Amino acid sequence: NLLHSVSLATVFCRIGSKPFRRPGRLWGVSLMHFISWLGLVGFISIAAAMLITGSRAWGIASLVACSIFIVSRLLAFLLSRHLCCPLCMGKVMASVRCHKHVNAQRLPPLTYRATAVLAVLFTLSFRCMYCGTRFRLRK
Repeated sequence: NLLHSVSLATVFCRIGSKPFRRPGRLWGVSLMHFISWLGLVGFISIAAAMLITGSRAWGIASLVACSIFIVSRLLAFLLSRHLCCPLCMGKVMASVRCHKHVNAQRLPPLTYRATAVLAVLFTLSFRCMYCGTRFRLRK
């Protein structure tokens, strides 16, 4: 029987994208991850400018960028703990060391999660890295 030998994730990948149950939370977590990356880049560049010039204003801006990074990472961690894939129950935006699916998408310099964050923010869809199913945030 063909239906029993093929997993549900493979069948859903062939049919098309499925709607995600909690699109608002997923988009918010993706936005928090993106803001944290911007905060980290800002902190590093402003800290380098502070070391070069020695100005106190750069130090205050560096602390603001560092606090933006810490707060957004904390919010992203707290909100992403309960975001699970409806099919495989894998943590969609959390880093776990499970094997990734063959159809999981990853941009070469980035991680699977970073690729999913960019896909959610710019295309409103993503592919689960553990089962390979494509999900959309719109109905």
